[in-house]
Amino acid sequence: MKKIILMIIFSLCLVGCSNEKTYEKYQTQFYDCFDTVIDVAVYAQSEKEGQRQLELIKDEFIRLHKLFDRYNNYEDVVNFKDVNDKAGIEPVKVSDEAFDLMKFSIDSYNNISHKVNIAMGPVVDMWTEYRELYEGGATKEEVTERLGSPLPSRERLESLRPLLNMDNIVLDEKEKSIYLTEKGMEVEMGAVAKGYATELVAQFAEKNGVNSAIISAGGNVRIIGKPLVEGRDTFLVGVRNPDAEEGAQNSVQAVLAVNETSIVTSGDYQRYFDLDGRRYSHIIDPDTLYPDTYFKSVTITNKDSGLCDFLSTAAFLSTEEEAVNMLQKEDADGYFIDLKGNVSYTKGFENILKD
Repeated sequence: MKKIILMIIFSLCLVGCSNEKTYEKYQTQFYDCFDTVIDVAVYAQSEKEGQRQLELIKDEFIRLHKLFDRYNNYEDVVNFKDVNDKAGIEPVKVSDEAFDLMKFSIDSYNNISHKVNIAMGPVVDMWTEYRELYEGGATKEEVTERLGSPLPSRERLESLRPLLNMDNIVLDEKEKSIYLTEKGMEVEMGAVAKGYATELVAQFAEKNGVNSAIISAGGNVRIIGKPLVEGRDTFLVGVRNPDAEEGAQNSVQAVLAVNETSIVTSGDYQRYFDLDGRRYSHIIDPDTLYPDTYFKSVTITNKDSGLCDFLSTAAFLSTEEEAVNMLQKEDADGYFIDLKGNVSYTKGFENILKD
């Protein structure tokens, strides 16, 4: 899993709008989806309506979490864990949402960037085993004693490469089935599932009467409409300073004034471990099989949260020139903080950066 919490820094109170209707903010926070904290704020004209909107958003997140999960089984749900469990055995019929997410991931890999490979499950799992030990306080010597080396060896990583071939993911459009042709393959949807789900949730919410809201699912922010309050034309979203502690006075690197869009950040400062002067983040380059990057964080804007999620990972693992060229083709914009703390951004950010 790869995302960083973008800080929502607006604070809106009960006020009257020009049409004399009154809106109030209602909000909720929950932790049981996509291995992250999800914050939701909606603007409604009554507590009953506000709570209805919050509940339908939460319920839809939970439903999609179960469909996209690769770690747990659920009663009457077929998900990516079932797909992985049947690798090299047989195709698995999945929900329309899971099939469409898989198709989106494969099409984006083929047409946008090879830096986001959802067949990376075995490699991600190996790195996660090391990271969790270091995060738990284990020393280099203790990790070596437990796992045989302080880091995954290149030999062990390379031995997994035959399982990472995206061509070995076979989709059957008619049957809505997914087949991993090689035993031991595992799809890992962390680079795309959360943003994709956030977009589906936002579209579902809009169809069900939500017309002013902000959803923050880890590093995925999706904004519905604009603030329905007097004196506020845009929502304000903060991009975190990767060198500051969360919640510190200098924790906001930039403030974005936005409506009707998505903002997604990938960074090296939430799930990582440091060893011998180098940081090893949770985002793994499919070419090197190591967490190699040119950036501390990359923030992407586009209307579609799923596309932003894919692009943020791809850009994080690319050079800035490669990332900018990719974003131009996809009608998206990027805000980059490199390993030395230098900031750069594409032209679209000039219109949303707040002084």
